[in-house]
Amino acid sequence: MKAKSENLRRIPTVNRRAFLRAGSVAIGLPFLEGLQERSAWAAGSPPTFAFFTVAACGVVAKNFFPAATGALTTSALAAATDKAVSPLAPYADNLLFINGVSYPLSGATNCGHAQGLCQSLTGVTPVGGGQSGASGGISVDMVIAPKVNPNQADPLTLYAGNRKNGYIAERISFKGGGSGNVRSADDNPYTLYSKLMGLTGSGSGGTTTPPPTGMLDELANSRRSVNDFVRDELKSLMGMSVLSSADKQRLQQHFDSIRDTEKTMTSMAATAAGCTIGSVNVTKLNTLKSGFAFKMDGMIEDVAKLHMELVALAFACNYNRVATMQWGDGTDHTIYNVPSNKTLGNWNFHYISHRTQSDGASGSNATAEAAHHEIDTLRMQTLAYGIDQFKQRGLLDKSFIMWTNHVADGPSHSMKNVPIIIAGNGGGYLKQGQYIMASGNNTAVLNTLITATIRDTGATASLGSGGELAAIKV
Repeated sequence: MKAKSENLRRIPTVNRRAFLRAGSVAIGLPFLEGLQERSAWAAGSPPTFAFFTVAACGVVAKNFFPAATGALTTSALAAATDKAVSPLAPYADNLLFINGVSYPLSGATNCGHAQGLCQSLTGVTPVGGGQSGASGGISVDMVIAPKVNPNQADPLTLYAGNRKNGYIAERISFKGGGSGNVRSADDNPYTLYSKLMGLTGSGSGGTTTPPPTGMLDELANSRRSVNDFVRDELKSLMGMSVLSSADKQRLQQHFDSIRDTEKTMTSMAATAAGCTIGSVNVTKLNTLKSGFAFKMDGMIEDVAKLHMELVALAFACNYNRVATMQWGDGTDHTIYNVPSNKTLGNWNFHYISHRTQSDGASGSNATAEAAHHEIDTLRMQTLAYGIDQFKQRGLLDKSFIMWTNHVADGPSHSMKNVPIIIAGNGGGYLKQGQYIMASGNNTAVLNTLITATIRDTGATASLGSGGELAAIKV
């Protein structure tokens, strides 16, 4: 018995920590394999996402787009420093500039600001004006949403500006015609952030909250091999003399299977990398957690950037496929700290757009015109930031951002030749790298964008009886 006891004591002991670690890897394998289900969308069939933005107070047309239509190049746009769109130069290949399009009501009959807003995403002549201004029909985002969103979730509806301005607030997203059908917009970016992080449960209409961002970040960063983590312990286990050759073979097969799973995870992480917290400014968002007091000191551009960061994240996680953002109030009293405005003594943007210190009259102050151009350029810098957010998440070939304005020109409130910029090819449906001159009203543009967004569903839809704008299609 003694000899037998001595022989038993000579049997090498298995390191308990190594055994538990190795066991945890074995237990974890089914979960690791199941992680493939966390892809934001099916491989090879990404949906198309639509983001509509409408700015306020018009532009200085002669200094906005390039001097001539045709191909857009990074070098040419960068060199055109007198044009407001010059900051978009790094994304020239992903841009489509459209001029010559008008709204159905091409000139103001009372307050052009409200009337322009109500047409911008409906393509329909508005009803009334001013504080009572309303849409004559449904907006493009509400046409798209029930075709593409799970459980017919409503679009994301955002606002960068002062919703408490006391005159004209949100006026771009409508359930249908009439003043009571305007959709309320979220002005505090933290509202959307909290939904995306799962702090307030599911989104409106039953959309599914994406996986917690911490989990997604862990997936994206888990490139280090599990084998590396337990390599020494596994080698020790495989070197034990008490193990049969069959046991060692099974361990080696398990070892190899872990490596194969890791390769799948790495590939998947690259695909799902867009659905991580990424460049979202969490620090700034958290300052808005307890409340949102909008300041008229240029804060609007920071809010627009936060909204853009979150829309890019929402799209990358397939949380919602359509969003709108009104970028400025109908009569925008934001004070922009641009050089020419310092000379004016810090006029608000509405005064600048009117070229005189009035909400009703129009003037011809040359310094105000210069300040307006500087604001146009600043806004294009913000738009470039938003485009970059989409690019970082791999969205530019499966989405579009449409930027337009509620009037074409500040002093006249004209709605002819309203500037339109589209970034992203809408899943290969839209032309890119071009500046074109078109004609007609914006309904045809909106119908083209509807088709680009919903065509993967097999559904069809349009605004009114108008067709698409062939000039912007591939």
